[in-house]
Amino acid sequence: MVSNKEINNSAAELDGMLKRMHEMVLQHVKEGQDLHAVVDYKTPAELYKTVDFALPERGTGVDGTFDLIKDTLNYSVNSWNPRFMDKLYAGTNPIGVISEFLLGVLNGNCHVYHVSPVLTLMEVEVTKAVGQLLGMGQHANGLFCPGGSASNLLAMVTARNKLYPSIKTTGYIPRPFNPSADYGKLKVFTSAHCHYSIDKAALVLGLGTDSIVKVPTDEKCKMRVDALERLIQESIERGETPFFINATAGTTVMGAFDPIQSISAVAKKYNCWLHVDGSWGGSAIFSQTVREQLGWLDGSNLADSFTMNPHKLLGVPLQCSMVVTPHEMLFPKVNTLAADYLFHGNPYDLGAGTIGCGRRPDALKIFLAWKFYGRDGLGQRIDRAIQAAADFTDLVREREHFELVTDPSLFCQVCFWYVPKEFQSQVQSWRAQQPEVWKAKMTRVIHLLHERVNHSGDFLVDHAPLDTLPHFFRIVINAPTVNVHRDLAALLDAIEDASKKIAWNQVSL
Repeated sequence: MVSNKEINNSAAELDGMLKRMHEMVLQHVKEGQDLHAVVDYKTPAELYKTVDFALPERGTGVDGTFDLIKDTLNYSVNSWNPRFMDKLYAGTNPIGVISEFLLGVLNGNCHVYHVSPVLTLMEVEVTKAVGQLLGMGQHANGLFCPGGSASNLLAMVTARNKLYPSIKTTGYIPRPFNPSADYGKLKVFTSAHCHYSIDKAALVLGLGTDSIVKVPTDEKCKMRVDALERLIQESIERGETPFFINATAGTTVMGAFDPIQSISAVAKKYNCWLHVDGSWGGSAIFSQTVREQLGWLDGSNLADSFTMNPHKLLGVPLQCSMVVTPHEMLFPKVNTLAADYLFHGNPYDLGAGTIGCGRRPDALKIFLAWKFYGRDGLGQRIDRAIQAAADFTDLVREREHFELVTDPSLFCQVCFWYVPKEFQSQVQSWRAQQPEVWKAKMTRVIHLLHERVNHSGDFLVDHAPLDTLPHFFRIVINAPTVNVHRDLAALLDAIEDASKKIAWNQVSL
């Protein structure tokens, strides 16, 4: 039982803890910026021996808890280090930390207006502003969800409920099982390089993953619009009902942008909902260069819904994801259910439009970042990342034994193989005459080098598969503090050094 004394002392206790945390947090950030190890790598077995994961009957108090906090900082990945290039996000920034602190202090719930008035209006205004930036017009609006996968799920649920509202009450019973239904088996069309959350959404909705039709891509990894239309026509001929087309703005592996404008024409022709999964690349709309010169997001104004994750390209703290739409009051109109004990008819009760209830006010994080840096400042972050990726691509191209998967790189991912000199004379013949051998051997090479580089702790990078290709290094250029020569050239050096320490002729490939 908590005593009144403990409650009354909360402010004093917090003051002491914050003073203690202050030095530890600043040290952690400084170590990241000073290029200390990205991670002190340990296996799960080693970590269990190093960190006290036991949950006690009696609390350990401040000292015991802060010992654990110290270990958590010491043995976690330091994403403030610009050499963390493993995933589609990088470290945050000072205003990001402040925003998380503010959310922790408020402990607000953004499901109904009267418990989070300021936070609710921040969400209303930032989704409206993002929608307008995408060209969706004066009625643009949206909602924040717990991650891009949840945003994509809400988009698909909303599309289904909007196009076929009977499913909300009678359930999903398509023709021919229900001859009177106004829809056949619902089908989803998406790029072969889409994020797996599209398949997951179909699974959750009860459509099944067999309802997903993967559309082939071109040599630049973009969805082929001609193939999309052909596959839709074939689906209709089978008595199915195409209802949802997902275009990807920045694919997870290569960073490709599907041609949204052309896809939109197909969506309208066949009465399909057009969703754009811009979880990774959508935030590039903040860049004036992207908007006015590169055209990657042309046609976004034609989308029925659009997912964007500011916690990726914009450095906003995890997690921060939204889905926006040009359709006025769309989400509450098609998703709400009677819950009078919670929702009392206030149009600002944002939770009514979701598929959940309690909601963390993640909008605050991008709202404060936008206030702090301005749209231009956020756009400059995007421009720096794109330029750094282009410069790094040049470095890879110039290095012996390195081979780019795509040249030039498509976005902020730079993907390449390293071919040890021991295999240099054989790799081309493997590729031409024994593609499965080439795939298996080069994948093994990349896995071994990846393990050596990551376990050193100096860098944290990733590898990825794609179609029939061997796995390759996928380096994500995101953090504004990354330096092409200090960090990225050093990564290539580290790969070369790791290769020199492996006796390739003795390794089983």
